[in-house]
Amino acid sequence: MPKTSVTERFRAQHNDIEQRICDVEALLRNSNWRENIPALRAEFTQLSAKLRIHLALEDNALYPRLSTHSNSDLSALANQYQLEMGDIRDRYEDFITEWLHGERLNREPKEFEQSCALLFSVLRNRLERENTELYPLADTVG
Repeated sequence: MPKTSVTERFRAQHNDIEQRICDVEALLRNSNWRENIPALRAEFTQLSAKLRIHLALEDNALYPRLSTHSNSDLSALANQYQLEMGDIRDRYEDFITEWLHGERLNREPKEFEQSCALLFSVLRNRLERENTELYPLADTVG
């Protein structure tokens, strides 16, 4: 039986998160997206669930393991990433509270689109960095 990589499950979760982001973006590309805000909120609910599960698994399983690894490059990188992720998590939760738990979305749709694009850029950058920097190192040194 082939050995699975340390990060295989986390990479799969990244793909799921990316798909959810794409689903939200697909709704926003429709010029009349404001007529279906319940669908938009439902997409964000699914994205939030995927993201929160992923972050919990990273915080409780992956990062503790990597941060105490004997490879000092890996442990330092894992510690750095875990610190950074707290800021990104807070930013995401603030976005959800600000835009999806009230009526601001209805009043400022263009600002919502801009904030959403910025948030997704931050998330994608993080996913990409984990996929190209942290995860390869973790898989190499085990």
